[in-house]
Amino acid sequence: MSGFVGTNVNRRADSRVRALVSTLPMRTSLILAASFVVLSGSSAELEVIVSPRVTLIEQKGITGGGRPVNSGNRVLNFFPDHPDDFGGTKGMASCVSEDGGLTWSKGLNNWPLPKMVAMWADELSNGNLLAFGIHWLPDPAKRRDPKPQIPPADAYQIGISQDGGRTWKLERATIDCPPEIGYIARPLAHIVEQDDLLLMPAYTWSRRGNKVVLLQSEDGGRKWSVRSVITTAVAMIQAGARVSTPWLESTVSPTTDGELLAFVRSGSTVKSKLVSTRSSDGGKTWSPAKVLPFAGKLPTLRLLANRVLTLTTALGRNHCRVYLSADGAGHAWSDSFIISSLTGGNVGVAITGKSNLLVSTPANGRIDAWHLRINPPPPRTIDLKAPSNLAMRKGILSWKPVPEAAAYRITPVLIKPGKLYPDTEILPYAIIQTRDATPRLAVRRQLLPGSTYAFELQAVDARGHVSPEYRSQEVQF
Repeated sequence: MSGFVGTNVNRRADSRVRALVSTLPMRTSLILAASFVVLSGSSAELEVIVSPRVTLIEQKGITGGGRPVNSGNRVLNFFPDHPDDFGGTKGMASCVSEDGGLTWSKGLNNWPLPKMVAMWADELSNGNLLAFGIHWLPDPAKRRDPKPQIPPADAYQIGISQDGGRTWKLERATIDCPPEIGYIARPLAHIVEQDDLLLMPAYTWSRRGNKVVLLQSEDGGRKWSVRSVITTAVAMIQAGARVSTPWLESTVSPTTDGELLAFVRSGSTVKSKLVSTRSSDGGKTWSPAKVLPFAGKLPTLRLLANRVLTLTTALGRNHCRVYLSADGAGHAWSDSFIISSLTGGNVGVAITGKSNLLVSTPANGRIDAWHLRINPPPPRTIDLKAPSNLAMRKGILSWKPVPEAAAYRITPVLIKPGKLYPDTEILPYAIIQTRDATPRLAVRRQLLPGSTYAFELQAVDARGHVSPEYRSQEVQF
């Protein structure tokens, strides 16, 4: 597990290790305990605080969490308005928030780019929003045919908005891919700015094998060409990855040490670990593939203004998770922070502040949003009493209130997954903080049904200081 170093604060490490070690076989317990090693220095002590769940929309046919993008106080989320992303499509749908993602309303359908199979938008450094839309995807059943699948002239489109996504200027986009590399199977979010270039990952198919490439545009996103091959399925297998999918979903981000870092999906189970590779020359060449100790679909790297690099990924029965690289270089990664255990694999991520993310997740015909705050832990005070007497009824936690509390912090601790989740890993959760001093929290749509949990509670005062911890008895959820 080289390069996988836990950055959870000491109090979480101590309590979580005791809980997990007491319930698992010896070899697994030792591995888990070792993963809670804390880096030396205060900069390594980071925590992820999650707000209570917000539902963006509920409707049939949602296959992912969409792609949120932030523009000032306005947040947009674009999601497919169809049950699958190949073949016929009704286009995209949208949700809009005017208060930073706290409340949402249904937006326009088939907008701003009409009849797209997939679409996302990124906020550029000049404040504009750049949307990239995919109208055509190749047939996966024909990916090994001798004759390549040629994209039609209207396969891709871009939209530019200068007013936070209220109005858009639409233009056609093209991607030139050399035949020896293959043909573009799918461009992928997110677009990265580098000097005068825009960079975007994609994966390609051909009879010679599947590849992950880095695309570049010198004209603001209208014309794209292949800058480099990031890695190939063959190289990933040779590095030890269990590549079991042609959907080599990838993500690229700058790092604080001036490099580019790419993560690539290899499959759909906990055995199909993500693969990483790095570039020190602006994406022209890439290091050999390296297998990471965690798995997931649709990985998303985002570098925050506080210089923390984040990775978000998910599996249908193995949680939506966030990992942190405390120094932003991406060489060492924290243990997981589970955001939700009831989610599909395709989650969306948007930067909403210096140390803030918004994560959108799909589950049972709806899209939920989670606001994340990533910072060092707050000061503790013995002058503030801990909450107590936790109870659960119909998926709602309640506890004895603390008079001086302005909010509460609740950390689920998964002790034993239920019978429906035999392959689900026992991993640490992020801390959930209530928005006010109401002593209750709904977790029914966040935790695993039929599973055994304990809960750690703290009170938070008006200064942001936290109380000692109260740990509940184990309960069946």
